Amino acid sequence: MKIKLIILFFLSTLFPETNEETQLVEKENEKHISLIIHQDLINSFFNNMGEIKGEGTNPVFDYTWYLLDPRVEIKMGHASFHAKVRAKTKNFRTTKDVIGTVKVSYDKDTNLVEVKVDEADVVLDIDVFGKEIELGRLDIAKYFSKSLKLKGPQAFDKEVDFTLPNGEKRKINIDVTSYQLKLIENAIELSTSLDFKPSE
Repeated sequence: MKIKLIILFFLSTLFPETNEETQLVEKENEKHISLIIHQDLINSFFNNMGEIKGEGTNPVFDYTWYLLDPRVEIKMGHASFHAKVRAKTKNFRTTKDVIGTVKVSYDKDTNLVEVKVDEADVVLDIDVFGKEIELGRLDIAKYFSKSLKLKGPQAFDKEVDFTLPNGEKRKINIDVTSYQLKLIENAIELSTSLDFKPSE
């Protein structure tokens, strides 16, 4: 019995089980640099945009409106826009919630992460003695038409020059071969893989 166990152990060391396909996938998906962009950074940008307000009119009332607390909320796989709109007439006021969609993308050629409010519509209506009267409809996204662009992860320049001990000069080109953009709880996670090639 002991001899059989010794033989089995010996054979297992000579022929270990390997999964070449799994190893290849891991190598291809290797993350060299990662960047986390917290939603607080994006919301700080929104909070410093200044006051967003407007006015409108309909056959019954003239009104003014103000945008309150604009912010982005990021969950696993999803980003959304949230705010409140307060509208006032001469004698009435109302506050409505705004919920919209946010598009997050990455351009590896420019190495920029772009965050854009894609859609955020709200209907302003008020209760006048038990009757709902629509004041107007607002497209809040148009007030955020300029997207927020942030530099992606890049630890090197596109080219690196160095000198060998024999005095010969060499140049290495660095390119982003693949990337993974993920929306995680409260943040954007961007990971990139780099490729290093000698310049010809």
